[in-house]
Amino acid sequence: MSTKPTDELLDHEYDGIREFDNPIPAWWTWMWIASIVFSAVYFVHYHVTETGTGVFAAYEAEMEDYRAVEAERRLLALKNVNEDFLTTVMKDEAAVKAGAEKFATLCASCHGKAGEGLVGPNLTDDFWLHTDGSLMSIRKVVADGVPEKGMPAWEKMMSGEELASVVAFLGTLRGTNVPGKEPQGENVKKELAHN
Repeated sequence: MSTKPTDELLDHEYDGIREFDNPIPAWWTWMWIASIVFSAVYFVHYHVTETGTGVFAAYEAEMEDYRAVEAERRLLALKNVNEDFLTTVMKDEAAVKAGAEKFATLCASCHGKAGEGLVGPNLTDDFWLHTDGSLMSIRKVVADGVPEKGMPAWEKMMSGEELASVVAFLGTLRGTNVPGKEPQGENVKKELAHN
């Protein structure tokens, strides 16, 4: 009883090299067929009938959800923040210390280590460029930034708690008059005295 050898040499030869007649494994053939069927179904589902959600559409939907949650979070944060709240945070030593650390990391490169002003204005005198010196107006500038001056909107990069602690720290700098950059803006102390 003779059986056909599995490794049968083919008749052709090239440069002294001969080839065995080994068929492709069945599992490879079935995977190849499955990938062709899958690609056809994928193409019809996503491109012809457009019944599937594509990667870009899914990303946009997730970003839209994120924006809605962020907007709601900001509204809630604004409802709970007022001058009294920020004054209370100013009295919390741990919060002020956390604000000082955040200031040293993010703000000192423009405003100086002690708030004396470098590229940005001096934050220790009674002159303020973009605020009236109140904690809420300081919070607005820190939150929204001053894009025309190169100051980013920090609200997008800080939590509400971090923002409040930075504002509380800035509140402790008011009126300390650290020598540094010349006064800029309006004298808010004088303005407040007239009101």
